[in-house]
Amino acid sequence: MLFNKIQQKILKEGPITFFEFMKMCLYDPEFGYYTNTYFPIGASGDYITSPHTGHIFGALLSRQLLEFYQILKTDTFFIVEMGAGSGYLALDILSELKKEYLFKKITYIIIEPYPKNIFIQKKNLRDQFDSIRWINSINELDLGVYCFISNELLDAFPVHVVQKESGVFKEIYIDFDHNRGFIECLGKLSSQDLKLYVKLLPNNLADHYRTEINLDIKTWIKDISKKMLKGFLMTIDYGYTSKEYFNPTRNRGTLLAYKDQKVSEELLIRPGEQDLTAHINFSDLSRWGMEMGFYTIGYTPQWAFLGGLDFEEVVYEKIGTKIKPFSPQLAEIKTLIMPQGMGMSHKVMVQAKGLDITQTSLKGFRLKNLINRL
Repeated sequence: MLFNKIQQKILKEGPITFFEFMKMCLYDPEFGYYTNTYFPIGASGDYITSPHTGHIFGALLSRQLLEFYQILKTDTFFIVEMGAGSGYLALDILSELKKEYLFKKITYIIIEPYPKNIFIQKKNLRDQFDSIRWINSINELDLGVYCFISNELLDAFPVHVVQKESGVFKEIYIDFDHNRGFIECLGKLSSQDLKLYVKLLPNNLADHYRTEINLDIKTWIKDISKKMLKGFLMTIDYGYTSKEYFNPTRNRGTLLAYKDQKVSEELLIRPGEQDLTAHINFSDLSRWGMEMGFYTIGYTPQWAFLGGLDFEEVVYEKIGTKIKPFSPQLAEIKTLIMPQGMGMSHKVMVQAKGLDITQTSLKGFRLKNLINRL
């Protein structure tokens, strides 16, 4: 039981950072939320993602992937997805690209370290085996030309939590109390990288201001850069720019827990039994990407990105011209593009490496490109 495992660790070694607590909750090899036998995604799980709403999302993304291919002009089109969940996004993309001349040139690589997920993905993708191969980590990729995509991956990276006290940022640690269970306490910043990061935070943040810092994003994009000579990186997730993320009014951060399609701020209960997630900072992703040789082409809300990808044409192909009120098809469209769904909360960023991006204008950013806000 993960509760006991974390408890014993704290009693033996002392308080642990929230980063370590979150990492154990999500990825402990025995009892972690993403590593145990329970599969959390879908209507019967704890949350849904865009591919679970229907086939339109993947069909639209395939239009952008087709443009990537035309720009790259490569013999073999390597699409790499990390955090593929049930495999529905891969299924919808490949089903759509089957109609295109390039389908036989596609190799779709899924990076998946967990056997239970691979089993589910292979079950759902049984008709696409010729195009797909699985690897366990980015390090297994050969040096080459890639289009790397992720959907709601980075929000599941463990984060450090910091809080300003007496004008100085401290880190949140997790301790154990025999009467109250897991509790928070403040301690010194746990790494040099964290110390350097907090120096970049706005000076106008008041005492007791709390926020998250996702340093694993930097490691992630660095690992991709080592394997990518040339290509695109498309990231879809919920998040903000730095200015929005560190707005003085957002003084309790963005961390939330998900269980049974319900959201909670009770982060320390039921370790390993609920999802823990934090919004990502797209300005960090852009800045760290530039340090690794990537250049940001565009950044926009999901509604605008999907709207620029032949939205009406794809909807017509998938649903037809007559969409009934209160139908699942209408619900799918609303979830993807409406502000109360994923249309505004989710953002899309495309970064490129080894390309002349000044000559590149992608379809997904035809309606809106907020790159200057980063």
